[in-house]
Amino acid sequence: MGANNEELFDPSPPPYQPQPPTRRFLLRRRRGRLITLVGLVAFVLFLSHYGNAVDRPSFNQSEQFARGLSKCGENTQNRLRRLSRESPSANRSNPRWNSKVGQQHAIGFRNATLFDGEKVLAATVDILFGQGVIKSVSRTQDEIAFPSDTVVYDIKGRFVTPGLVDIHSHHLELPFSSVSAIADVNEKPGLGPITPFVRAIDGFKPYDPAIKIIASGGVTSSLNLPGSGNIIGGQGYLVKNLPLPGENGEPVVEELLLEHGILEKDRQRYLKMACGENPKHLYGHTRLGNVWLLRQHLEKAQKLKDKQEAWCQSAESLQSGSLLKGRRVSRFVDEEGQRPEDLELEATVALLRGEFNVNIHCYEPEDFERMLDVLHEFGVHPQAFHHALEAWQVPEFLKQQEENITIATFAENSLFKHEAYGANLRGPKILDDHGIRVVLKSDHTGESNHAKYLMYQAAISHSFGLSKDKALQSVTSVPAQSIYQGHRIGFVRPGYDADLVIWDSHPLSVGATTVQVFVDGRGVLDTNGSLQSLEAQDLPSDISSPKPRPYVLQEKKRVVCDNASVPGANIFFTGIKSSLLEKVAFRIGSAVNGGDEIALTVSNGQITCLDAKSKCLSALGHDNFHVIELANGYITPGLVAFGNTIGILDIASEPATGDGSPGQKANALDEQKHLHFAKYGVHFGGRGFGRARIGGVTKAITAPIFGGGVLQGVSVGLRTSENANVLGGGIWKDEVALHFAIGQEAKGDDTPTVSSGVERLRQILLEGQNADQKLGSVYLRATKGYLSVVVYTVNEDDISQVVLLKREFPAVKFVIFGGHGAPLVAKELSDAQIPVILTGNRGAPDKWEKKSSFAGPPISPSPAQVLIDAGVLIALAVRGDSKVHGLAQEAQWAAKFAGLTEKEAIKLVSTNFDEILGLNSATRVSGESGDVLAEKTYSGDFVVWDGNPLNGEGSVVLAVQSDGKIGDCWPDVEGAVL
Repeated sequence: MGANNEELFDPSPPPYQPQPPTRRFLLRRRRGRLITLVGLVAFVLFLSHYGNAVDRPSFNQSEQFARGLSKCGENTQNRLRRLSRESPSANRSNPRWNSKVGQQHAIGFRNATLFDGEKVLAATVDILFGQGVIKSVSRTQDEIAFPSDTVVYDIKGRFVTPGLVDIHSHHLELPFSSVSAIADVNEKPGLGPITPFVRAIDGFKPYDPAIKIIASGGVTSSLNLPGSGNIIGGQGYLVKNLPLPGENGEPVVEELLLEHGILEKDRQRYLKMACGENPKHLYGHTRLGNVWLLRQHLEKAQKLKDKQEAWCQSAESLQSGSLLKGRRVSRFVDEEGQRPEDLELEATVALLRGEFNVNIHCYEPEDFERMLDVLHEFGVHPQAFHHALEAWQVPEFLKQQEENITIATFAENSLFKHEAYGANLRGPKILDDHGIRVVLKSDHTGESNHAKYLMYQAAISHSFGLSKDKALQSVTSVPAQSIYQGHRIGFVRPGYDADLVIWDSHPLSVGATTVQVFVDGRGVLDTNGSLQSLEAQDLPSDISSPKPRPYVLQEKKRVVCDNASVPGANIFFTGIKSSLLEKVAFRIGSAVNGGDEIALTVSNGQITCLDAKSKCLSALGHDNFHVIELANGYITPGLVAFGNTIGILDIASEPATGDGSPGQKANALDEQKHLHFAKYGVHFGGRGFGRARIGGVTKAITAPIFGGGVLQGVSVGLRTSENANVLGGGIWKDEVALHFAIGQEAKGDDTPTVSSGVERLRQILLEGQNADQKLGSVYLRATKGYLSVVVYTVNEDDISQVVLLKREFPAVKFVIFGGHGAPLVAKELSDAQIPVILTGNRGAPDKWEKKSSFAGPPISPSPAQVLIDAGVLIALAVRGDSKVHGLAQEAQWAAKFAGLTEKEAIKLVSTNFDEILGLNSATRVSGESGDVLAEKTYSGDFVVWDGNPLNGEGSVVLAVQSDGKIGDCWPDVEGAVL
């Protein structure tokens, strides 16, 4: 590349990467090691042959001495390892490459829009890689020639990024589709809470289908760690997500390792530790006890380390000759013994010597503080805190304690336990603003934290204010540097591993999907001809970076919201760009066609005008109104959160924060005793309500807490407004649907098998047909079709059983919830007119009963697309209260692949629920016909946004309930904990 490289890239090392030693230094050090080794061998031979007979050491003594002295030297070498990384060079070899199945032909990309690991380059570039190494990156306009045998693709401006780096994963240890026999994450409880000696690699399953699925999301490297049940959980290993990468294409664990091809003694070591709730609950200790156990263990290891260093000091003095006359090797070994060793403590001693990259599972400020205090007592410096959902509260403290600390966190996953309840969607931005290195990682254990969607975590954090460069760095270069691999992965620069991802759109856009993924230069996806076909396609329209959602300052919120909350207020919105309300449309008059701005008038909680600004002003006829200026105004129906625990349980791991569960012993046939109603256990004010409000969710439909067994109970319809309560209109419908579950999770004392669950549901419906039942019976209402019957089930065969029940009980309004296997029986569902509330559109085949479910694009069709194409009426839901803020974006994921319009997309998370559950809202027609459409007064909930909510760019300005009350006003305000 020559001079072109110097202009494209800063010649200094990437950010946070230590300056590597010069090549001359490396050669000199290697030569020194060799001389030392030769001298050691000669010294031992000299003593064996020429020492006095009395002092001449035995062969066993010599061997013990030489082995111990060698380990003394290894300790010194290990401390230098991190600083001895070779500077990347286009001529370097990838140690993982092999001539049999490795990258055979050089590949070149023309016209790539490149994020190189640090920034998006201003001009398009050409990229050349061969034998698993990036050879050159040059400006397209410079027309640098590729070698003649290069396979060249013109990718026409599409985005290329480094392969993503996930520094917290548990695939391989918990493979898809998991059963207990192959789950090897936490070593518990037999060996106790401190297990530095266990190794994640000993539980790897190299056949894990998740390897390819994760790679299809662009994740090419993963740090696989033991679980967080123990204070010291064990040793982690870094892998490349390339299925069966070895010469023979066999499932060999060693061949997955990123440092395969490097001598084991020269590989980087990783250690997992944990503090807080997990080790506390697993062993029944308090935090006090856990800290003592850790200190006790570290002290024991420190004593061994001191003994080893004393031995080494004496042995090295003997080798140097200072003790040669007065003390022979035999006498040394007799008196000092061999170098002290303890396999159980080996890893901890190495930790004290600084040989490990230390990663600590920890959430709360007080736990950061106490863990750092203990580690600093023993001279240990961790590299990263993982999860760390409350780190945003103490960024300056963390910097003071550990200058180069990394916070490896979630973008949105939270609220599931007490130490995750103080999370903040703006946490990554706050940390970055204070100069803390931010990494986003998966914690991949299944669908709820699926590593495939790691890039989407970056997109969410960007939506909440993290800059686009920092968002992309958080899943590429910064994690690579945090795990001391910034010299090989995380960047697209000459000399780096050829781990590259081509995206179909801007990687931070909602629905961004890989076109092809390269690991060590080898394509992962089965997309024969995909790159060739790409050359014939136009550049997608969404190549530009999405915008962060706006937030409002406290003073502006006060002014806007005070005016909006006045009874009978007239609110005049300007800057309206789109209305996604089903029964309200723009009146396309001559003024609009002439370029007049669109405006919205809301009077007394009702839409009275959505038209050209001049017409809406004229319609007001007075000046008693408040103006709100929007930059990119959108109007949508109020969104609906279905199937979460909003209002019934605040923290999933803390039963005391919710209504409670009836357990698995209920006799579902005994309606009077065992059928429960969520309406009686509602509590408002949990943080799930807050997440709902910032996502434009005005209604939640919540069933009783599921405790196992086939019968769950009757759901309730709740308002999410900040002022909602039981007596003040917080419940908009007492009884929404009757809920059941079929499948593995539904096994209970009354229904110990899947089959008995189906039998019990059938018996309930038969009971409901009994003429002797009272009219008020819920089962009777369900059988007659007056109350929808929602069945949570994920397996295609279990879903088929519901289809059979529908044929037997045609009046019953069955609804499938979950529905991962529904695309496999889409036609049958359509024929039976059974709608689906889908939670698995971005699902995973993580469990055995979901093993046939679709992994999603790019390696399978979109589940929503298959169902919609078959004519099935669907809506979308998410599992986990912390994710309800993103329902509009979930709709966009589905719309992208199903070819839906924005209005059709928003229905998936709003008005489709009305149709599916029989909750249709009425509309009132008023006024006369307009230029094209009749003007209608919309009477359902609606939300006014600044920005497009489907793209993650929208922030709620005003949410109005169907009764005309203001539900929420600018919930995303400066300083709010989201």
